[in-house]
Amino acid sequence: MALLISAYPDLKRRLAGRLGSVDLAQEALHDTYMRLRRTEIADEVRNPKSYLMSMALNIASNSARAERKHLSAAEVTLMIDLPDDAPDPLRHAEARSELAAVERALQKLPPRRRAIMKRVWIEGATYKELALEYTVSERTIRHEVLLATRHLHEATEVFSVEALQDQLSQVSSK
Repeated sequence: MALLISAYPDLKRRLAGRLGSVDLAQEALHDTYMRLRRTEIADEVRNPKSYLMSMALNIASNSARAERKHLSAAEVTLMIDLPDDAPDPLRHAEARSELAAVERALQKLPPRRRAIMKRVWIEGATYKELALEYTVSERTIRHEVLLATRHLHEATEVFSVEALQDQLSQVSSK
């Protein structure tokens, strides 16, 4: 302890050169002092000044490593400014309204076409699965889906089934 106090100016200068900052050097020396107060060194230290320097450098290295785990003020600010992707009440209401329009349009389809469309659209059934289920060709299933999609497009003025599915997933997840 006595050496740390008497050699403080020299240790601070050397540490500042190694760490690149007088503040970091002072902080490391303070932490070294605190650790020496809690620790009892049982063995004789051959080169006490070198020992103190190594101890301070290790403490500074550990502090820097711990500090890297924390977010900087700029990173926190960026996270606060991230837009909220959750649908707001207006988007939620619009999606529900559009979904209701799709349901009305689906009700106007012939029963088999409506059932095929719902299985493709909601369940993700393949044309092959549906062809086996309805004992028709895959071409027939594809034609039924095409006609249903055209009807939905005309009835709702929505341009793609993918957009409708996206809206459905937003509404149904709430």
